[in-house]
Amino acid sequence: MTIAIVENSTLVVTVGSYATSITAASITSSFDALSHFPERRAAGELSDLAIRINGFGNYVDELAAREGVAASFNAVDEKQMFAIQHVAITRAFWAAESRCMSWFVTGSANFPVARNEKRQRSADARSAEIREHDRKARKTAKRHAFPHGAEGEAIRSNDPEALDKIRKKIAGLENDFEQAKTANRIIRTMRAKKAEMADIMRAVVEQTDIEIHIIGRALEHAETFRMPVKFDTTLDRAEIRRLQDRLASLEQLQERGDTETKVETSLGEIEIIENIEAARIQLFFPGKPDDATRGLLKSNGFRWSPSYGAWQRHLNENGRWAAKRVVKQLQDEGGSA
Repeated sequence: MTIAIVENSTLVVTVGSYATSITAASITSSFDALSHFPERRAAGELSDLAIRINGFGNYVDELAAREGVAASFNAVDEKQMFAIQHVAITRAFWAAESRCMSWFVTGSANFPVARNEKRQRSADARSAEIREHDRKARKTAKRHAFPHGAEGEAIRSNDPEALDKIRKKIAGLENDFEQAKTANRIIRTMRAKKAEMADIMRAVVEQTDIEIHIIGRALEHAETFRMPVKFDTTLDRAEIRRLQDRLASLEQLQERGDTETKVETSLGEIEIIENIEAARIQLFFPGKPDDATRGLLKSNGFRWSPSYGAWQRHLNENGRWAAKRVVKQLQDEGGSA
């Protein structure tokens, strides 16, 4: 669905309950001191804004069409929020540009170089905000569409199906490992008998689930680089061990369940919660921490979560130790006071 349209030198944006229009004439003056043809520049700016808004809209539509998208994902709301914010950010850039000058246009006599450079840096910063907003908005939309990660991505600890997914992945890797071992045994045996490569490949296909193009590529690679003709199982073994350790850790967390601790510090009583569902260790303060405390939290990996109203980081042993360090330092400050 097209959100932004440019017709007759006018940009019209319509999505959800939001609607706005911007004429080229209304922004032309922003480029009077920057271009010999400010009308063309204004028309180009409207066209670029329409492309960015429609590009984000297409991205959201692609997310909505994918399998496994969250039922709560609202494509229209995502597009509307982006359009409102992006138009405002772009207008701020145009306003910053209007304060800049090009001596190619204005002439070089008594040109205010230092002041203009400062204004240009401000305009460059506003331009960077436009690109950054598009990047962050896409990341946020994807997180809303797939709060527990999309298919093929890393398995997140807060995914309700994380344990089953990890077990399934381990089973698949173990099957691949066994298939590779079988293939290596066939290759060793047949090479010892001076068998032709085509016969070896045929035997591996018949006795394993490995596809012939994979076998051919592996054997061709080995011969090209004069390496042993075999499938490398080292990475599979390492990944299986890593996933088994992670599975055991998550199972332990599930068995332990949510825990809640209250500790008295220089800032009052802090509540420490191990939130299993969110896979986060969270610190709840009685009020807004001061600058020094916020710096302490950030240096220990904690970030503010508006949705929970807590400072939090990933729930693991490192997270627990970080929480203890923060609380101990706050307690020591209270004792020394």
